Amino acid sequence: MKYTNKANLPEIIQSAIEKDPYQASYGKDDFTKDKQHISVTRLIQPPRIRILENEFADEIEEDVADRVYALLGQSVHHIIERGKKRPDIIEKRLFYGDKTSHIEENLTKGWLLSGQFDLLTKQGQLIDYKVTSAWSCLAGNSKPEWEQQLNLYAFLCRKNQEDLVTYKKEIKVKGLSILAILRDWSKRKAQESSSYPQKQIQMIPIPLWSDEEQDKFVQERMKAHQEAQTGELPVCSPQERWHKDDTLALYVDGKAKCKRVLKTKEDMDKYLEQNNLVEGKGCRVVLRKGEDTRCEHYCNVNQFCDYYMDSKATIF
Repeated sequence: MKYTNKANLPEIIQSAIEKDPYQASYGKDDFTKDKQHISVTRLIQPPRIRILENEFADEIEEDVADRVYALLGQSVHHIIERGKKRPDIIEKRLFYGDKTSHIEENLTKGWLLSGQFDLLTKQGQLIDYKVTSAWSCLAGNSKPEWEQQLNLYAFLCRKNQEDLVTYKKEIKVKGLSILAILRDWSKRKAQESSSYPQKQIQMIPIPLWSDEEQDKFVQERMKAHQEAQTGELPVCSPQERWHKDDTLALYVDGKAKCKRVLKTKEDMDKYLEQNNLVEGKGCRVVLRKGEDTRCEHYCNVNQFCDYYMDSKATIF
């Protein structure tokens, strides 16, 4: 990973980011002495992204300003650690697949899986801290990767039950939650809308999968990454690319805000007819081009991805 500092931030900030232990192992966390290793966060990644990150780890560039939120997220962990009660277990790293049992080998096919949860309370509540946007917590929004990550931690806890002991009693996972700290929360927006998060910190319950569902997910994700490792690199799915389709927006003359957004021309023609509207006579229809949002704005290996580069070439 190469860091730039386009905003000319103080050297101490750049140094803190460069010394991030997670980033220090960037693209190099897949191998141990005797077998391939993959972390929970890497397992839920699309295989294409993980492999390209490994391959081009020394060429990827990121500006330190874009890592500040991650830095703040780590500070939250340190602050909350001060409130730990003795029976609670915090930031414990667990492993799966390093045993000789045929069950482990059947699920991981020889790979080593690891993950470090944030907090497991004595009541069995597994909690992960997130510094995130208010949008992530709006009603109707959800992040499937949160559900996947928490259930993989629960899987690791179940497979390492003997290591989760407090006061001579094993703690079993009974529930999952995200503790979300909203970095861009607005008190005014909370007052204006009941659908907006009413507090800057939110506890978000996460569904706890059955043992069978967790085992199946591990098997499927392992298979996807292992096949990508040795075979043809799969294109990320539309869901993984955060794909948005083209839409049509209807604007009425004199109004800055669009009146209606629809997915197809047929739907728009029907709406215009039902509302006695004629395009070009008091209103206009604007095409809003869809995009692969993750590829375009959030993927740090898009310049090395033939799918993305080919799609850009087609557009231009």
